[in-house]
Amino acid sequence: PPLLKGMAHVDILGVEVLEPTAKFSDELKFEITFQCRTKPQEDLEWRVVWVGSAKSEKHDQLLDEVLVPPELGVNKFEYVVDGPDPSKLPASEILGVTVVMVQALYRSKEFLRIGYYVKVDYEDEKLREEPPDVDRPDPALLERNILHTEPRVTRYLIEWDDIGSSASAATVSMEGVSQDGFGTSTNVASMDGIAATGQPENAAANPV
Repeated sequence: PPLLKGMAHVDILGVEVLEPTAKFSDELKFEITFQCRTKPQEDLEWRVVWVGSAKSEKHDQLLDEVLVPPELGVNKFEYVVDGPDPSKLPASEILGVTVVMVQALYRSKEFLRIGYYVKVDYEDEKLREEPPDVDRPDPALLERNILHTEPRVTRYLIEWDDIGSSASAATVSMEGVSQDGFGTSTNVASMDGIAATGQPENAAANPV
């Protein structure tokens, strides 16, 4: 059952990262399951955003956005998007830890954001131990590892048709969430790098 309960149009039952370890430029694949308590009048919008820099939002990449017609009851779909364009990322921040976010919106208002830390490194162990002295890493030699068991979930209050803004934005059921991602000593991009369009229910990202 969901860990958080509230009256809402949409309950997010789960977001599964398929193939969490892959080549850096490979497609990202998610399986999203949600439940509609009542059928929303308009489609839900889903987005995937790759945070390109911990220093500036201008390097964030919108990998894809899609409208999904919601049906009453349980809905499930596989969301496949292209990987990030490495040529648009700062050379000094390609390697290391960043964030990929799955966002859910209704009528252009974000009601849910799920962020995952992503570790990018050379696929070959020898290259990881002794990285080449180059200005920009070769993307063909890199792999990414999405820390899929430790999502960061942020919920936002929005207006749901006739329900109004006082209703809970969404209920979320996620397991295996901890506080620290890849470690508190690692500099990572902020989960708040994408401006929210709704009113945050909590001031910070909310593990559930």
